[in-house]
Amino acid sequence: MSSQKLVITVFGATGNQGGSVIAALLAAPALASKYAIRGVTRDPTKPSAQKLRDKGVEPIKADLSDPASLTSAVTGSTAVFAVTNYWDTMSKTTEETQGKNIVDACIAAKVQHLVWSSLPNATKMTNGKLPHIEHFDSKANVSAYAEQEKSKTGLWVTHFMAAYFMQNIRGSIKKDPATGISTWSLPWTETQTQLPLLNIVADTGKYVVGALTLGEAADGKFIQGVSQWLTPGEAAQTISETTGSKVVYKEIPVEEWRERLPMPDFVKIELGENLLLIRDYNYFGKDAPSKQGDSDVFVKAVPGQKLTTLAEFIRANWN
Repeated sequence: MSSQKLVITVFGATGNQGGSVIAALLAAPALASKYAIRGVTRDPTKPSAQKLRDKGVEPIKADLSDPASLTSAVTGSTAVFAVTNYWDTMSKTTEETQGKNIVDACIAAKVQHLVWSSLPNATKMTNGKLPHIEHFDSKANVSAYAEQEKSKTGLWVTHFMAAYFMQNIRGSIKKDPATGISTWSLPWTETQTQLPLLNIVADTGKYVVGALTLGEAADGKFIQGVSQWLTPGEAAQTISETTGSKVVYKEIPVEEWRERLPMPDFVKIELGENLLLIRDYNYFGKDAPSKQGDSDVFVKAVPGQKLTTLAEFIRANWN
């Protein structure tokens, strides 16, 4: 790597979010010429990590539960993109600890800009009505910690909040045994629920590199990572028109949806509340759709970037 370049360290480099950040960096000539990229992965020897090296990315190993390894990984970095995976351990405490370890490492290494993959605090947003969405609250608590601690070195912190993945839709469409029709059944209102959809692979990085481009102006900002807002009915219609195969949307009670999951009860409760958060609070808050423009400025900060519509995602991925 050229010593003349700034260094950005990307966690989860072989995953959806980290991989998207790397792709967006490499796709923007001004940024690609500015940054040397380190890709943090649990196993730098695996084939997916070696593919990073082929793109000019340096694969490095770090353990989210080992503060010393994290400090080593980010030392010398101007910027860091960090993401954790609650579902690895399904422990709110563990994810919070891992996230705070990353924040502490960035402060210790005097990193200039941290972009943290966060989510809203569902318990606070709903005044305790939806208190079990741990994978939201854990990330939100790390955001609060970063905002509290960043003044120690003047660290800039931007909080990227990924919306509902477009990638999750296809697997939830099933044949209705009574009618034989492909049906998308969820506890959302067909024409009223505002569903924030994100192509997690294609569009995460566009928001993140926009934040890096804006620099200090992105400090303290919370980004709604949305590719397109649609109602469930509009999404089902888009799927039908794009694929040529009819898909209908059917609203069902959340209890019925939970019973279909082959998962432990505590997971059913958490994921069910996650869907209610979308239905009743627009995922990011009741006024979130009207505020989307405040987040899309990050995409527009890099010339040529464009978000993915659901129809475009289907045409590219629905084989």
